[in-house]
Amino acid sequence: MFDISPVIAAYFSQPLWLAVLISVAFIPLLYRPAKNFGLVDTPKGRKKHKTLVPLVGGPAIFLSIAISFYVWGFPQEFIGVAISATALLILGILDDIKDISAKFRLLIQASLVTFALAWDGIWISQIELTNSFTLQLGYLQYLITIIAVLGVMNAINMLDGLDGLSSGVVLIILGFIIALSVSAGVESTSKVSICTFGAVFGFWVHNYRFKWREKAFVFLGDSGTTLIGFLLPIITIKLSLVAPLSVSKPVMLWLFAIPIWDICAVVLKRIRDKESPLQARRDHIHHVLLNSGLSVRKALHLIYFLTIASISFGMAIQYFALTNLEAYVAFGVFLLAYLNRVGSLSQRENAEIYDFLIHEEQGQSDDTENEIVVKLKKRL
Repeated sequence: MFDISPVIAAYFSQPLWLAVLISVAFIPLLYRPAKNFGLVDTPKGRKKHKTLVPLVGGPAIFLSIAISFYVWGFPQEFIGVAISATALLILGILDDIKDISAKFRLLIQASLVTFALAWDGIWISQIELTNSFTLQLGYLQYLITIIAVLGVMNAINMLDGLDGLSSGVVLIILGFIIALSVSAGVESTSKVSICTFGAVFGFWVHNYRFKWREKAFVFLGDSGTTLIGFLLPIITIKLSLVAPLSVSKPVMLWLFAIPIWDICAVVLKRIRDKESPLQARRDHIHHVLLNSGLSVRKALHLIYFLTIASISFGMAIQYFALTNLEAYVAFGVFLLAYLNRVGSLSQRENAEIYDFLIHEEQGQSDDTENEIVVKLKKRL
């Protein structure tokens, strides 16, 4: 019978809460230096928040993880990952300050991801389709693994459009990864996922819209989304290699279902509209939900729920011993259903009007609900 006590103990472990405390403490300390160095999100274009918001989520999360590893010991299986994570953080900070070209940024990201995977030997070398058939990838393992990591990195980055959204989704994913790592007895991925969870949770406390605070104190920035978007797939792939019975390849997909479905919907829509997939626009799942009439908080909580539900469904598939091929087919079916539903919601006639009047890129708005209704009625 499955023993849940080690998993519960992991959520209350000293490494996790040390990372939380460090992250919570570092963010206010980095607030003023960030403004002095121009590491702030400026309200312009698609970004409608009213004031300069420091982009210190990445540095705070990185420092929290680094100090936690210094105290509790660093897993040697992730040396290459640590080097690339540091470089990606620096790249993200420079991008937050100077706005680096998307193509150049993607090229550097691909190089650093390749370096980390090669140094630590983390490659998806085969895909099990049924109990009797396994597809050996050969040299394709390098390309497929690199694309998988880059895809999740950019999916997490693109999901960062509401206060508490990207960090909240990451926390949910990490919560499942911790449970899988601890139950499988894999110390290296357990330690990395626990420390990362604590660091991201500390940031989330400053970023989530609580009832007593209607605006985020800080944002993740590209440095933050890139860092955690890089660590998540790496940890998951490593866990699937060490404990394939605990984390199958389909479960890896389901862990990142919402970010993957979102980026697929966005890329396909932009290709259809003959636009660059790398161009920043307001066409992600959170924008669609806001345009459909949901409040910021309701849209946020709905995406949280969908993340938990999709991952739980993926876990259930593994529990009921369906073949990997059946799990892949199920993932594809749900992806098509998602594309259809999001596509229909995005076609609503009042989408652009509602979006223009009410909602803003980082979920910031100074209007009360009554004022919003009055403005919308006048506009319509």
